Amino acid sequence: MPLPEQFAFGDFLLERSQQRVTHRDGKVLLLTPRLFNALLLFVDHAGELLDKDTLLLALWPGLVVEENNLSQVISGLRRALGDDVQGSRYIQTVPRRGFRFVAAVTALPHAGAPWLGASDAAPLEPSNTPAPAAPCESAAAASTPATSRGRRLSDQSGGRRRLLTGLAAGSAALLGGAGWWAWRRTPADGLAAPAATLAVLPFKPLFAEGRDELLEVGMADSLIARLSTVPGLAVRSIGSVLRYAGQDQDPLRAARELDVTWIVDGSLQRRGDQLRASARLLRASDGVAAWSGSFDEKFTGVFDVQDQISTRVMQALAATLQAGFGTQASLGDVGGTLNLEAYQLYMAASRHSEGMRADGLQKSVALFNQALSVDPDYALAWVGLAHTHRRHLFGVDALPADVFEPAKLAVHRALALAPDLAQAHAELGFRLYWFDFNWRAAEAAFRRALTLNANVAAAHHGLSVLLLTQDRQDEGFTHLRLARQLDPMSPVYNTAEATYLLDSGALAQARARLDRAFDIAPNFWLAHLTLGVLLLAEQQPGPGIQALRRAVALADGSTRAPSLLAMHLARLGQRDEARAILNQLRALAGTRHVPPTSLATVHAALGEVAPALAALEQAYVVRDTRLIYLKDDPRWAGLRQEPRFVALMHKLGLDRYGPGLSVN
Repeated sequence: MPLPEQFAFGDFLLERSQQRVTHRDGKVLLLTPRLFNALLLFVDHAGELLDKDTLLLALWPGLVVEENNLSQVISGLRRALGDDVQGSRYIQTVPRRGFRFVAAVTALPHAGAPWLGASDAAPLEPSNTPAPAAPCESAAAASTPATSRGRRLSDQSGGRRRLLTGLAAGSAALLGGAGWWAWRRTPADGLAAPAATLAVLPFKPLFAEGRDELLEVGMADSLIARLSTVPGLAVRSIGSVLRYAGQDQDPLRAARELDVTWIVDGSLQRRGDQLRASARLLRASDGVAAWSGSFDEKFTGVFDVQDQISTRVMQALAATLQAGFGTQASLGDVGGTLNLEAYQLYMAASRHSEGMRADGLQKSVALFNQALSVDPDYALAWVGLAHTHRRHLFGVDALPADVFEPAKLAVHRALALAPDLAQAHAELGFRLYWFDFNWRAAEAAFRRALTLNANVAAAHHGLSVLLLTQDRQDEGFTHLRLARQLDPMSPVYNTAEATYLLDSGALAQARARLDRAFDIAPNFWLAHLTLGVLLLAEQQPGPGIQALRRAVALADGSTRAPSLLAMHLARLGQRDEARAILNQLRALAGTRHVPPTSLATVHAALGEVAPALAALEQAYVVRDTRLIYLKDDPRWAGLRQEPRFVALMHKLGLDRYGPGLSVN
């Protein structure tokens, strides 16, 4: 018998082939592949007791995991469904045995069936008919590092075998279709990739002389903004395609490097007020064009050209995505502008903020403000301004209040103009997380951003850090890799993933990801910092210290690198140099802001408990961003039993979470 296509339970509708769970009010729940598979397993076997061994084997086939992973999945489902800890509405815990889905479930065999809520539903009778076996493996499981003793389970009962076989068939059908959460295994690193992926390259100049480099990148940026709103299409970020600007770009090579199935490239020429543009959509596997077109317009018609290109690309991809599209996202929906001067200033501002260096960030802020003086209703420019302010935390050790107060005003202005602008909700999440230390509200903001647009890499990254620091590693690593997939040429995301892999004990995987960061940006100081920690973990103190010294030289004013160098020097017995660095940091603190955690790091390494605790307490006062790692950061190992440290943990609300991961 065919598997039911839809299930109705409580306030929710689950659609098997669409990989979607919708609330009665129309909101779509954002679920990772494993959370969706777990929910599908429960509703397929509503009313049945599923023991822990069965669930572990079904959700992590062939992998070594601990029961804690299952606990995270159950907790994640309960949060998503709004269930309580006791599981009185949906998932009931049966002590020492397993879990049972207790909500009434109605199976709807075809799409388009009427909505049925709890009052309409009758319990679904479990099926005893075996389904054909099919392989199923969640990529998030394959990519989760094994950090402690695990367990490998065997299938012993016929009933359990039938249950797992049915799950495999249903999940294989689910994972084989197109869409954002449709995954395939890739041999390169075991990471799953979306089935429908696209990159838009900067447009090439027809002639080298008189080229408009900002417009070349701007065409790509605008198309990315429009296309990223298409359901089921993963679109690489603008940062990932910038290296392909210029006349010599090879679109098929770019497609391979960006790991996409489709690529848009084009060319343009601007002469006075005339614009000539061409574009094409290429299939990466063979270079065949699914669509191409040319446009001759007044330069003032550049926005109309972008609309036409994005519409034709969506139409060409509709069959591939097995979806139809109505009206495409308007400029207002994506926070854009129709003012050419503001548009050009925005592109220039974005270019200056890329390097995260002090001079570039200052210039970027000035240009964003100019763009907003021309068009105060340019929501994306308000978001860009907030994002650039946030980058000062890493580029110049800015005082957090000086970063987040203007960023807050910019984000609120953006949301007033475009309430459903995903990028604005992501920036709101960073303020709530890094400045307000409001963990729950921050998570809601990041998830809201991803519900609106699953292609916002920053939202995936912010959510991943929050989850990884709260002992929710399975989902955290999933979002971490999604951020990097969306922006594969980002040295920040590649280095961040390497850092968390390193902290989890996966040294080989960390080195592979770090090598990629160096391929992209050989002089990125955070990559050198992580390399130093990795070498020290591999018992190579000489090269490790050398890498940390290189990070200090490249850090452009950040005290994070010298404080970490001093910490490791102290641990290696070179206390005099460590103290000399501490004295330099204290002297610097007399002239500008130095994050208190930088000072606390060296004090703690030197065994100076009282000054270290005082610095951490000051860090809370100024909202030092590194406090989000306080629970797990190994630099505070000698302070954890101190009453003042315990009190600070309680003040931050971090004492409610289990062990998580930290960064350098």
